[in-house]
Amino acid sequence: MRQNYLLILLEKTSFIVVLFLLISKLKIFKNIFEKDKYTQKDLFVISIIFTVLSIMGTYNGIVYKGSILNTRIITIVSGGILFGSLVSIPTGIISGVHRLLMYPGSMTSIPCFISSIFAGIFSGLFYKKIRPNYKVFYGILVGIISENITIILIYLLCTPKELALDIIHTIYLPLVVGQFGIGFMVSIVNTIEKDKKDIEARKKAEMSALQRQINPHFIFNALNTIASFIRFDPKKARDLIISLSTYLRHNLELNDNLINIKKEIEQVKSYVDIEQARFGNTLKVIYDIDETNIKSPSLIIQPLVENAILHGILPMDNKNYGIVKVSVKNLDSKVKISVEDNGIGINQNVIDNIYSGNMPENKIGLYNVHLRLKLYYGKGLEITKLNKGTLIEFYIWG
Repeated sequence: MRQNYLLILLEKTSFIVVLFLLISKLKIFKNIFEKDKYTQKDLFVISIIFTVLSIMGTYNGIVYKGSILNTRIITIVSGGILFGSLVSIPTGIISGVHRLLMYPGSMTSIPCFISSIFAGIFSGLFYKKIRPNYKVFYGILVGIISENITIILIYLLCTPKELALDIIHTIYLPLVVGQFGIGFMVSIVNTIEKDKKDIEARKKAEMSALQRQINPHFIFNALNTIASFIRFDPKKARDLIISLSTYLRHNLELNDNLINIKKEIEQVKSYVDIEQARFGNTLKVIYDIDETNIKSPSLIIQPLVENAILHGILPMDNKNYGIVKVSVKNLDSKVKISVEDNGIGINQNVIDNIYSGNMPENKIGLYNVHLRLKLYYGKGLEITKLNKGTLIEFYIWG
């Protein structure tokens, strides 16, 4: 019989763990779990999650002679080990009161109420005192200690003693073994945190690669252009020097912090000023920019404009007139950014390679932007080959 109760409780523990896993996959909760520091609002939301799971554990429990074999302690302790006493204590109190009121005449109601509060306080004490690598071990240990407190209280407070001992004899092993569910819940959050750190490491690696990518040919051509203007238009040469210094400053200051979109546009215009000085009237750039203070990753638009000019406009017949249009449009909850040109059009193989994660030859800037957008927002560039030219779009939000 005890073996049957053990299997049933393990099944119910698995249910709670899987439910928590599904909750952790929801974007709104995953964003909270990924944070290094939690706001009071975050902790309030997390408390609700663990409280609901604890109450569900009681409702989903196995009734045995006035006791309820359940997963309540598993959830309380997981909340404390992962998020501290501001989560575990409210969860312990509320779920303990719920257990008390659910079966007020049950002989184990008071012991379970007390042990729920104890689990909330005890697990919260370990939050900042243990290293992440040991949270699984200490979580299981605290859970086992908390359930032993439950067992001791049942023995001390419940009568008749024969019934109390029968209950203890039946539920003890399932309760203790069930605490391994804490390890799984802690591991779920640890995995989310690890994935976040891996993503941040990849962001930094991509950022470093992009920063080192300043095109030496562009610098050489820009300096030659400035030198030619010095002879017949010194004022224009001075303006181009300012544009080049602005361009270089943005590249050298490149980091993984989000910047105001206005700085991004300033970088684009600095680059375009130099290219227009080189190509003269054969290149026209149109800006359609809505007023917005939204922040975006650094150097996310200029590589697209550079790609449009060098690989879209420049290879065209010189008799044609090259146009690049840069748009920043406010939508309801996000901003749509697009770069469109009337050039020769992008090769479909390049699009396929970018979408499949293979960096196309001579398209490191385009590929880098696509990858970084996916890291920041979960979705990269939308690239469309037009009848004449190429349209590249993406979305950002705060």
